[in-house]
Amino acid sequence: MPNWKRLAVLFVVLIFITVGCVPHAAPSASPSAPSSPPAAGSVNLAEGGTTPASPAPSSAKDEGPAAAVKDPFQPRQHVPVRGLYLTGWSAGLDGKFYELLKYAKSSGLNAMVIDVKDDDGLITFPSKIPLAQEIGSNSHKIKDIAARVKTLKENGIYPIARIVVFVDPVLAAKRPAWAILNGKFKDRRGLAWTNPFNREVWKYNVDVAKEAVAAGFKEIQFDYVRFPEKNIPGVTEGVGKEKRVEAIAGFLRYARQELEPLGVFVSADVFGLTTTVVDDMKIGQDYATVAGIVDYICPMVYPSHYNPGLFGLKNPNANPYETVYQSMLNARKKTPDLPLEKHRPWIQDFSLYGIHYGRAEVEAQIRALAKAGIHQFILWDPSNRYTRGVDYSLIDTSFREAKGTATGSGG
Repeated sequence: MPNWKRLAVLFVVLIFITVGCVPHAAPSASPSAPSSPPAAGSVNLAEGGTTPASPAPSSAKDEGPAAAVKDPFQPRQHVPVRGLYLTGWSAGLDGKFYELLKYAKSSGLNAMVIDVKDDDGLITFPSKIPLAQEIGSNSHKIKDIAARVKTLKENGIYPIARIVVFVDPVLAAKRPAWAILNGKFKDRRGLAWTNPFNREVWKYNVDVAKEAVAAGFKEIQFDYVRFPEKNIPGVTEGVGKEKRVEAIAGFLRYARQELEPLGVFVSADVFGLTTTVVDDMKIGQDYATVAGIVDYICPMVYPSHYNPGLFGLKNPNANPYETVYQSMLNARKKTPDLPLEKHRPWIQDFSLYGIHYGRAEVEAQIRALAKAGIHQFILWDPSNRYTRGVDYSLIDTSFREAKGTATGSGG
């Protein structure tokens, strides 16, 4: 072969080797997910006043934790939350995540509650916790949780991590000694529960919370922080109310003790009925006790979950305004010295038992909260669809109108 041909072949080989060493370029954005959510104005972060504009929308998709972003939320900075909930799947899928981010910003919502550990016992991202890896509770619903949180902060959305605590079929199966009836107890969905008295269970859930804090979440919200709704000898049956309530309170005190130094808030979800009943319903939740421990207490005041006749209503589900209003007045009566901003109810944005919930029903609940003197809420829709066209600013307008007149007497 002539020398010039040998040189040409050598030149081609060198080019091939060089190109093969270049890292692959990042994949292009999915057609269903815009590279960044469209700007939609500032997000209201303060009650009844002007607020700084939201950070500019991200100019690219999640870039991962290595890409620095200025945190718009100071450690333990109070944010009057008007939020919505995302499952791990919704948070992990680009199309759904960006759809809901765009909706939140365009409608005046300012917070997202994202599943970090769900009621299947799965952590929604690849966890580095040794016990999680050992028992197989990791999942890849959210590929890069820190990147998702970073995107929320860039867009002025306050990130809250939801951690389901005592419903945990994965931990119960792998550590039966930590579970109720050694893992043999199952609730009506067939899910096993861990034992609220067990401190190893406490530690595992707080370890998950610490990992969520490291990913950038500003608040940890504990759900299913209770005993099952079932008479179980030695657990809920034959055990005094004080012991059950103290088990739940003990976990929350421990969690706050561990998490507060990290600069985050701690909140807890409780049954809506806890604002009204006089006992703990054998689940260990006492509204005043929980409210005195956590930074925010989140009663699930879904009208569909109240029995006929309560508050004198034939069907509470068909009366969202009165049901939510009476529930939160009772919450205030139970906690007369609690600052109002510590009440942060969940409200209903789903239909159940033949009653359709749309814009009017969601707005009725918001107006009821404001009349009761409460100016925070989180929307619950397990399908993450959410009713469009709702005027969430009613929480401000109605609150300003009602401020000083809602005394807890119902007048």
